[in-house]
Amino acid sequence: MSKDKKTVIITGGNTGLGYECAKVIAKNSPDWHIILASRNKDRVNSAVKELIVTTGHQNIIGMVLDLASFSSIHHFVDQFNQAGLPPLHAIICNAGLQFAKGTQATADGIESTFGVNHLGHFLLVRLLIEQLQDYGCIAVVSSDTHDPLMKTGMPAPKYFHPSVMADPQKSDESLAGLSSLAKGQTRYTTSKLCNIYFSYELARQIEKSKRLITVKAFNPGMMPGKGSSLSRDYNPILKFMWNNVLPIMRFFRSSVRSTKQSGTDLANLILDNRYNSITGKYFDGPKEIPSSKESYDVNRAKELWNWSSSVVGLDKRI
Repeated sequence: MSKDKKTVIITGGNTGLGYECAKVIAKNSPDWHIILASRNKDRVNSAVKELIVTTGHQNIIGMVLDLASFSSIHHFVDQFNQAGLPPLHAIICNAGLQFAKGTQATADGIESTFGVNHLGHFLLVRLLIEQLQDYGCIAVVSSDTHDPLMKTGMPAPKYFHPSVMADPQKSDESLAGLSSLAKGQTRYTTSKLCNIYFSYELARQIEKSKRLITVKAFNPGMMPGKGSSLSRDYNPILKFMWNNVLPIMRFFRSSVRSTKQSGTDLANLILDNRYNSITGKYFDGPKEIPSSKESYDVNRAKELWNWSSSVVGLDKRI
């Protein structure tokens, strides 16, 4: 592992996958500065204290970041730029939401699943890309639920033009006939498909700009249990199943994993030198595998990139 001083930003780092990823980096890279970015100040500060006690790593800080607010993202980036931290080496786009009880909207009027899981991370990365050092890495947490052939039990994604997916009313109309749960799950799996489109197009854009930064899409597998926040909007029965029954499936299905296992795999994408030169690829845990056939649609990826750039007020080129 490199001993150079570097900084890594982990969104949603106060719990679950992001927390376990931060713990691995803290234990293996004592000179790194770790930023846990979360919308809840108290929770992220509590997570920072726990990590410092658990790992002995002193260079961990919490910063408030609400991916459902463009202004919060801009404020976070301004604070980061003024913090005087070591060079930015990695951004881990981990935070994600799923809604089972009706349609939600961000502070900017974007449907929340699309707004947080895709557009918030898109803006964050675009605003920080100039700060990323050569040989740095961007890891985008997707999911095998983006691929219907994986038989995850989740509905297949339904990609529409970004202007439809982003508009709460148009999104509702496009998913008419589905229950609130099915609608929320479909939006989630679609956002995970968008994560891969973003990863692949970002890698192409970086290559065009001659920057030496790698991009990796990551599938952590299903991580049921109390450490995950994805079930927070579920009804009591589904929440009980998620927290107490489904974790047992880890012993029978390789696609069901603990947050500790997947957190280690995610951290290694950043820390392990064997991944240094790999970009624009999809990883299932530690293994590079093909993503879904649908995810290689270059026209969709460009459409999503161009529309997202326009909405957040940025040039299409890096």
